Amino acid sequence: MVMDARREQAERLRGYFEVQLLFAEAMAEKTSRPLSDACLEVTNLHRRLGLGRAGGGTVSAGWARYADGLERRPRAERLDWTLDFFLETPPEESASLRFGCFSYEPQDAGQVVRIHFSNRDSEGGQGPLARAKAERRISELREMFGHVRTHHPGAQTVRGGSWLYNLEAYRRLFPPDYGASRFEPERVRLDGTSSWGQLLDFRESVKPAVRQALLDNMRHLDIAAPWKVFPMRALGAQGAVEDFRRFYGG
Repeated sequence: MVMDARREQAERLRGYFEVQLLFAEAMAEKTSRPLSDACLEVTNLHRRLGLGRAGGGTVSAGWARYADGLERRPRAERLDWTLDFFLETPPEESASLRFGCFSYEPQDAGQVVRIHFSNRDSEGGQGPLARAKAERRISELREMFGHVRTHHPGAQTVRGGSWLYNLEAYRRLFPPDYGASRFEPERVRLDGTSSWGQLLDFRESVKPAVRQALLDNMRHLDIAAPWKVFPMRALGAQGAVEDFRRFYGG
């Protein structure tokens, strides 16, 4: 049963993996670097393949095996190799402490709280940001910031970074000043979902219009700022923890 579910997920993600490989191929061609290096830098395959966050300058044994297979295969076989590898690996690592669709990461010795969002609510055939589910999301945030208050009393600042800050449906879940603070960062990492997440709907299927827009934009790919070809730019936001506590009544 577990393997059947994994196979179904792999088929849903086929188009998602395909676009990421095309993106990495374009970067590799422009930079004359190995494809696997480009995948590590500008896709979230390392996480999606259950290998966690890449970093530290040394690749894991799992990634080394995937990269070797990727480099040895002809272009037509790379997607199937990626899907086969996906089937062999455990699910993508998740936050150990989650509040519905939200989680947080303490940074800077606990003075900063970085918030993360993932789709974990497709109930009723609606996405997690549907207006009918807004109170559910706010309840999750209220619980999360209660946890922050208890376990990180020195936290002063809340930060986030995602394509989702383009959406009023997402911004309305937060204090108004936080949503209004959104800005375009100088650099955006592409090894997570802050940009790549916009390609998937709440059913984990690729959005055709977003896919096509990204492929069209790739003709203007700038290797110094590859994130700029995404239809919606990843935006940053920052606010005071106290504003969140007041907003959620904590």
